[in-house]
Amino acid sequence: MLLTVHATAGALIGQQINNPLLAFILSFVSHFVLDLVPHGDQDWIDEYKGDQKSKVVKIIMIVAVDIVILLGLLVSRFYFIDSFATGLSIASGIIGGLLPDFLVGCHELSNRLFKKFYRFHFWIHDLIKVKPTAFQGVAFQVIITGILLLSFR
Repeated sequence: MLLTVHATAGALIGQQINNPLLAFILSFVSHFVLDLVPHGDQDWIDEYKGDQKSKVVKIIMIVAVDIVILLGLLVSRFYFIDSFATGLSIASGIIGGLLPDFLVGCHELSNRLFKKFYRFHFWIHDLIKVKPTAFQGVAFQVIITGILLLSFR
């Protein structure tokens, strides 16, 4: 799932729960709940035929675009509503929501770090055997992100 969805869910959790540690933990867990749902981006990297360096460059490009979109959404959303009072909880929620993918990336780069976590992460991804297309997956993620953004108070 795109980082935008995980970070937006984490921000929402952080806004609703004015406790940074609890927001972090619940957002970390929410990452796996969201990843349970088939989301259509599994083939973007899995079927890449280039060498490892090219694969890492492709991942970095996807992540960079994703982060720019995420920052734009969150900054514009908070600009139009006055609810940054719980900033530390929101930041903790965002970090908790993104940390699982960061740990997976650390494993991808090292092939040693966080090996069991890496396996668990993709076990969660593969629990439901439905494989939507990339278009269906992105559409689903846009809808989920929209619902999450509309849920901010």
